[in-house]
Amino acid sequence: RLFPTPVKRMRFALQQLSTWTTNDAKSSKWETIEETIHDIPTTGYPENSQPKKVVKGIYVYSASSGTTTTTSPDNDNNDNNNNNKKVIFWLFGGAFLSGDVQGNLCHAELVGRTCQADVFLADYRLLPETKFDDTLWDVLLAYHYLVKVRGVHPNNIILWGISSGAGHCARLLQLISERERNITTNPPWLRLLLQPQSNYMPSGAVLLCPFVDYTEPSGSFLEYPKHDLVVNQSVVEEGVPLFPKVLGSPERRQACSPCYLDCTGLPPLCVILSEHEAVYDHGCRLVNKARSQGVAVTVGMWKYMCHVFPFFSSFCPEGQQSLDFCCAWAREHIQKTDQRKNQ
Repeated sequence: RLFPTPVKRMRFALQQLSTWTTNDAKSSKWETIEETIHDIPTTGYPENSQPKKVVKGIYVYSASSGTTTTTSPDNDNNDNNNNNKKVIFWLFGGAFLSGDVQGNLCHAELVGRTCQADVFLADYRLLPETKFDDTLWDVLLAYHYLVKVRGVHPNNIILWGISSGAGHCARLLQLISERERNITTNPPWLRLLLQPQSNYMPSGAVLLCPFVDYTEPSGSFLEYPKHDLVVNQSVVEEGVPLFPKVLGSPERRQACSPCYLDCTGLPPLCVILSEHEAVYDHGCRLVNKARSQGVAVTVGMWKYMCHVFPFFSSFCPEGQQSLDFCCAWAREHIQKTDQRKNQ
């Protein structure tokens, strides 16, 4: 608590995440993505926001080499082209204030190689320089790019989110479900990216220590920062006051929090939590909400670990256990999806 952690220092720290693992990502091919999406109108976007059409990120060829065939999930022949192309859609964490794709590259490559899947690490803008809706727009645009431009069928995609990235993964699933069920609560601008077809939903999601409650802090978010090595008291004191400024009223903050929103129609989830991390209550709220609405949720729970402890897998046994747990879930989930597809 005596060591201030302003946003600038948070960003510097998360840029160094590659030093937390012995994996160097040299065993896989990868490319930097920066591509303009030309078929996206921006009419109806929120006033004073900055919609963009450029997708940025890193694509890791962990399972295969070469580029993905450009097809569309609307095309019945798509499975013939990309039937074996499994892709993890990776969203980094950092409380929406920090984090980047480069710092996550070594961890993502390891996960992709373990799961025998390519990995697309999607970049998105950060708070407070941009609006919360803009960060979500970037995530939706990146998913649109993966499905529509690279031609990866949604059935072959698993979302993989860390902390706030897990929050955006959960919200992405909810928005797709709402669109597929023709629920009109979505903001009009989201309709520019969310296609109404029934096969736009990814096959599942891994959510590591999900940060999914943006309302006034309570419970574990008040009690556990005194013990949490990552979401510590200094981080909370620096970061929490920014959320009312960025998200606005208490009603608006709750309307943006995935753990309070409709989870109907979501695919299977794997959630990793520590019983003693700051966002423990966040994860429990999301798990309980999803299960109450018929979603299959597998939970991996460990004691006495800090936030995002799977990232400490190189030197923390519990971190390695949790990483093995979610990678095993992903491999089994991929296998089950393929079996259903072949029936």
